[in-house]
Amino acid sequence: MADTDAPELQLLDALYRLNKLVVADARVHVAAAAHLDLVDFLVLRTVKLGVDSPGDLVSDLGLNPSVLSRALSKLADSGLVTREIDLADSRRSRIRLTDHGVQTTDDIGARITPVLGRRLRLLSPDRIRLVVESLDVLCGDTVD
Repeated sequence: MADTDAPELQLLDALYRLNKLVVADARVHVAAAAHLDLVDFLVLRTVKLGVDSPGDLVSDLGLNPSVLSRALSKLADSGLVTREIDLADSRRSRIRLTDHGVQTTDDIGARITPVLGRRLRLLSPDRIRLVVESLDVLCGDTVD
């Protein structure tokens, strides 16, 4: 990469390379811990973080609705999530992690954390904080 590349293109290149590395590491640990795929884990993790409707999961994760539907069916069949009718609006459903779903999500996270930790330890604690804060800013709604 030439130093004259625009910072926007440098960001694109760096995020793509980092994403490829992190996703490859995560895929291995997700499959080993729970015989799930990465999309399944991301759905579990996102539900655990509080996103609980299928529509919001589609938006938050950027998934095709049919991909999410298959993932939710697989997770429900595995006893990791339940689907409940929203009491405030019976046309909507809410996704909840079962106790087994919480434990599975935590187990996968415990396997992934050391791998990501080794990558983060390449940076000082101050730089880690700055990177995370910067990514939060860049992921905010203020970018057109």
